[in-house]
Amino acid sequence: MAWCTGGAQGYFEEAIAAGTDVANVYVGGEVSEQTMHIAAESGVAYIAAGHHATERYGVQAVDAHLSEQFDIEMVFIDIDNPVSGLNASMHKKRRVIWRLQLP
Repeated sequence: MAWCTGGAQGYFEEAIAAGTDVANVYVGGEVSEQTMHIAAESGVAYIAAGHHATERYGVQAVDAHLSEQFDIEMVFIDIDNPVSGLNASMHKKRRVIWRLQLP
């Protein structure tokens, strides 16, 4: 399994090129139509877990490391990404429109 946070779909083809011993599943934050075609053609599964969702844990790990190394207090504030809700809303609308167009 290969994993890269945020907008990491650009590394998908590199993971594929590394061979299925390295990655038969790739987890990233964002996905495009092109990436889904590459996944289908290569047989490597692509999981789009959300840009914000995949990055928040890395930021917290850096926070913990810096706090320990430099004896400073860091505060992580997780603010909901309004685009996530918008995307979900848009996908719902697309599905409804698509269903209405079916014969």
